[in-house]
Amino acid sequence: MALAGWVLSAGSAALADETVVVSSAAPQAKAGLSNAFEVGLGFGYTQGFGNVGNNVRSLTDSGGAGTSVELDLGWRIDPNWLVGVYGTGAWLSTGEAPGNAHNNWSAGAGVQGNYHFLPGGSFDPWVGLGVGWRGYFINRAQGTDTLHGLDFARVQVGVDVPVTNGVAISPFVGAATTIFFSQELANQTTFSSIQNRQVGVFINAGLMGRFDLLGT
Repeated sequence: MALAGWVLSAGSAALADETVVVSSAAPQAKAGLSNAFEVGLGFGYTQGFGNVGNNVRSLTDSGGAGTSVELDLGWRIDPNWLVGVYGTGAWLSTGEAPGNAHNNWSAGAGVQGNYHFLPGGSFDPWVGLGVGWRGYFINRAQGTDTLHGLDFARVQVGVDVPVTNGVAISPFVGAATTIFFSQELANQTTFSSIQNRQVGVFINAGLMGRFDLLGT
């Protein structure tokens, strides 16, 4: 009986020690996610849809599907919230209408915020909302047509999959509602206002790497 009591006491102590270890390790999953400088680098697909305005080719006519790159810089305020800036670039294939450009380019820059739903988990869904400038450049034999506008609602959703502490891979999809205000055609020397402006949409999807630095 004494021997059985000793075995039972030893087992209880070992279980208690194991519980303490698990409990003390749990907070480590969130290390580096609070008060951190975050860098995001993404690549993927993008394409524009919709009309632009009077006497301006639609986004579908002027350009097709293309490849995009994105750079994000932000401050991870806490495990849930990030605020920062973004920059994008995209190469687009030529569109559907005859007489199209040799190639098309798009660029953007602005501010954004992200909210993370399950920070520190094995899968961390997030949603982002941003606003910023967009440029659209249509390169033709005679020169470049240039449009300037605003992405007034840029939405992205994705899931962070942690690779190691402070590093995650994130598949994402997104869309930006865009309105262009002015254009300069290849044979012009000044910008003119676009009449009867309409809202277009640029969609994108891809894979992003996130790197959290200097976190506490």
